[in-house]
Amino acid sequence: MSVSRLEYLERFLDGTDFVISGRKNAISGDRWLVNNYDPAFYDAVAKHLKNTDERVRADVIRLLGAVGERRALDTVRELRTTDKESVKLACLGYLDSINESDTMIPELFNILEHMNGPEFKVAAMKMTAAGRSNDVPRLRRIYGQVTGEMRMRIRDTLTSIIERDEELKKKKDLLLSVPVFPDEKKFGSFLDKSITYLDIRYRDGVAGKRTVAANVYTNVRDALRNMRIRMFNEHDNLRYYGTPVREMYDELLSLMDWASGDLSSKTVESEHFTERNLCPKCGAEMRMRDGIWTCVDCGITR
Repeated sequence: MSVSRLEYLERFLDGTDFVISGRKNAISGDRWLVNNYDPAFYDAVAKHLKNTDERVRADVIRLLGAVGERRALDTVRELRTTDKESVKLACLGYLDSINESDTMIPELFNILEHMNGPEFKVAAMKMTAAGRSNDVPRLRRIYGQVTGEMRMRIRDTLTSIIERDEELKKKKDLLLSVPVFPDEKKFGSFLDKSITYLDIRYRDGVAGKRTVAANVYTNVRDALRNMRIRMFNEHDNLRYYGTPVREMYDELLSLMDWASGDLSSKTVESEHFTERNLCPKCGAEMRMRDGIWTCVDCGITR
């Protein structure tokens, strides 16, 4: 059962009070805080790296080391040279934990790529804490090769690593899509149908209009999102494909960029259309500012 942000922070703040009152390791020694930590809680927890009490700063560092939270790495390195002795010692422990995680990653990959059953489950759980942003491509290859519960385990691992990296979070829907095996014939057919859809059907039926019906907007937006996911998952396969397919790939990318920009300029007819705040290019949420919808990820406006 997942723990809410409020539940976690209430317990965490209780821990900080205990530390201030003299109880050692009341934060890092609380297994509930360690076991229920979620990367989404990081910003609230990390604020206490600047707590006025050095005991709290030190114990928060120990907690972040125990959960393998890598986003604190730069801050910890700075505190290692500038803060008081107790904090410096906590920083050393944190850095040792991160280094230990790094050394176990090759063995974890060996298990995930060649074993199943309980060994796979344990390795996936350990990788959830130890995994780094640059491990995502290799994990995605495993993600595409396994099925069922094993795939769900890897999805959970990927989700956790992605949530720790602000840049990866912008591509979360792509990174959590399932990779595809190279198949030039199938991909060529997909490219041909997609190019026809945008260059003929969309250009003739939608592009010239300033206002479109809600269902048209939704259908085109979803089609563009599906294209975007497939193109992302086929990028590494291009080296196996011939020149005609690679040229069609580039052509479709250009058409997608044009159609996304054009669709974003449309007015949606239905006043009850509730999905108009989703970007037609990347699918992220759009925010209203000064009467203009703007995508928070790619900057497209309408």
